[in-house]
Amino acid sequence: MKTESDILDKIRKLLRLADPTRGATENEAKVALAKAHELMTRHNIDSALLRMERESEGGGGFTVNKGTFDLPKSLNPADIMILSLLQAHFNVRTILMRGRGKTPVDIIGSPEDVDFAVYALAFLRGTFFRCWNEFKRTTINPDKASYYRGLRDGINAELTAAKQRAENAYTEGQMGSYAIMLVDQTAIVTRYVEDNYGKLRTRTQHSRRTDSHSYVAGKSKGHTIRINRPLPQ
Repeated sequence: MKTESDILDKIRKLLRLADPTRGATENEAKVALAKAHELMTRHNIDSALLRMERESEGGGGFTVNKGTFDLPKSLNPADIMILSLLQAHFNVRTILMRGRGKTPVDIIGSPEDVDFAVYALAFLRGTFFRCWNEFKRTTINPDKASYYRGLRDGINAELTAAKQRAENAYTEGQMGSYAIMLVDQTAIVTRYVEDNYGKLRTRTQHSRRTDSHSYVAGKSKGHTIRINRPLPQ
């Protein structure tokens, strides 16, 4: 059986393969990230079930970890949208900090989730910018914010469907246990954030006019970025 470090190392390698800045084609990036996300989803569920068994036997419980990622001083509209995707689908909390010449992001969660989220953040930023650059070259008067919102919504829909497909591989009892573990994990992360950061302000995005053409194009593109696919047996 592969150890946890072996699994995480494989996830890292898959995410590196998915990085378009390293020469990956769009299809290669989809396949590599799909395998990485599927492997991480299964790893999370298996780890939670194993942790529940250990706790029932008096073993160790959930451990909170913190990772960091430096964003530019002036945030791109895509950055906030990507952070919302991480919080919604990668079991982490993201906290924007203050820094000189940059905007550090603290990423809070289990060591495995934090590790994966850091790589996913880098990948999604590259994906957002690459897709926008391709779109604006072929469109008259494109709207960046509208395109990014559509891209986010398309990716969000795919991630939601992918999570359901991954969970369908487990029994109802296993998923019930996993749901309990997620509630406990969320409570532990919340206490960690409160103890270490105090009361946080929620960053709000101002509503603005949506260019329907740019939004629909972004959403359609987001649906093609599949971040989950069954691994070969």
